[in-house]
Amino acid sequence: MFKLYRQHQGKIILISVLAAFILGIVFPHIFAHLEFISGTFINLLKLCALPIVLTSLIVTIGNLQKLHELKKVARNSIVYIFITEIIAVTIGLIVFNAVDISGGINAESLLSGAKYTESTSTAIDPSHIFNYIFSSNIFHSLANFDVLPVVAFSIMFGITCALNQEKARPILDVMVSTREMFLSLLNGVMYLAPIAIFVLIGTSVADSYLSGALGANLIGLLKFVGLFFAGLFIHFLWQLLLVMALYRHLGIKRILSEAMPIFMTAFVSSSSLATLPLALEKAVELGGKRKVVNFMLPICASMNFASGMMYEMAACLFFMHILGIHPDLSQQILLALACILTGIAVGGIPETSMVSFVTVFGMANIPLSAIAILMPLDRIVDRVRTMVNIFGNTCGTLIVSKTVD
Repeated sequence: MFKLYRQHQGKIILISVLAAFILGIVFPHIFAHLEFISGTFINLLKLCALPIVLTSLIVTIGNLQKLHELKKVARNSIVYIFITEIIAVTIGLIVFNAVDISGGINAESLLSGAKYTESTSTAIDPSHIFNYIFSSNIFHSLANFDVLPVVAFSIMFGITCALNQEKARPILDVMVSTREMFLSLLNGVMYLAPIAIFVLIGTSVADSYLSGALGANLIGLLKFVGLFFAGLFIHFLWQLLLVMALYRHLGIKRILSEAMPIFMTAFVSSSSLATLPLALEKAVELGGKRKVVNFMLPICASMNFASGMMYEMAACLFFMHILGIHPDLSQQILLALACILTGIAVGGIPETSMVSFVTVFGMANIPLSAIAILMPLDRIVDRVRTMVNIFGNTCGTLIVSKTVD
């Protein structure tokens, strides 16, 4: 029964969203008595999020010693992945700073009455940034949901494990088991998702309807999706143009025709891993070196979620703007760093978007009820994100192939 429920959870969530939208307009007052459900769901998500980030980073970095066997291919591949992720987040940052789509949106009704005051929205003072990141008490950081100190500790501990492989093996085994247990717990929590989303969306629609801001809020969300797609197109375009510059015999028509099966599979499956076998074949046909393709594409499938990181950055700025918060450059750089590191940490695991949003929104002090607004949208944009991701990974193998013998 539970397996059947999980198989059809996407459809159930869609039904719950439609039901919440209708009931939020017809019976707006009933949702005031159901908020404890959404609060419980959000608390359980927060319970799982940081332990998953911590254990995933330690395990990933602690096992990096194995990559020395491939030397140049591994180094160039990982450097390219990081550069791609930085560019993606930067595009999201620039696009959502350049175009203000927050006008007319009622923040309090959209976010179900969540309060966001100046005292909770004040970001870290840049002069104290190192004291903040390098916390003296990791348990204090975990308890206070401080993302960057947890990430910094995880990276340092992971590097220490990588430098002491033999002694660290029992610790890494424990971390792997701990991660798997928290992932199982998260999987169980997600059974509550349709009910919690029903309450959160219903509350948001009811508040928007009662305040007369429902139309403006819906238009604002559509603008958000459209602007994010524009950012994705820019990210898609620079990789395509770079491949065309390096492989002059490959015209745009040839590249896109070879990539079309990848696009179709990615859109239908919404999974980079499901598209991997086809991408391996097409990357070699386009001119990628097999040793690069065979190493890089599987790594990208678990590490390179550049468009997802862009989505996190875009969502952070969108919600901060509608709440009247305009972070300065140093604060936005911190958010960008958090998007990249959490994206790497949770890449390739179930419900990765959910864990990332909980951690990044928690750092930005954005009300976590915003996640419910994004989840129905995520069902739409995730397919497009996957298309751009897998195409970018394929382009990456061609680009890195030019840097190795």
